[in-house]
Amino acid sequence: MLYIESADNYVQVWYLNKGVVTKFMLRNTLKAMEETFEGTSVLRCHRSYMVNFEHVKVIRREKDGVYLEFGVEKVPDIPISKTYSEKVTHWFMCYSSSNE
Repeated sequence: MLYIESADNYVQVWYLNKGVVTKFMLRNTLKAMEETFEGTSVLRCHRSYMVNFEHVKVIRREKDGVYLEFGVEKVPDIPISKTYSEKVTHWFMCYSSSNE
């Protein structure tokens, strides 16, 4: 799984299937998905997105904000909102230092 995108009372789960980016729609909320993935590498980074940080290649800062890159064709850069930036940064620092 790459990331989860909110679509009202549904979520779209984006994943790689034999190297092809594929999506699957579930009737669920991002809030419920956040609770399901608590304690994993899948974190909420925006009001509309949760990201599997095991697949993030680059965290890029630009004038208009911070973005996550997957390095996978046809996968957009996912924004990190100010609301979630501290949590994401903290998790990323702890996760990367525990893998050294």
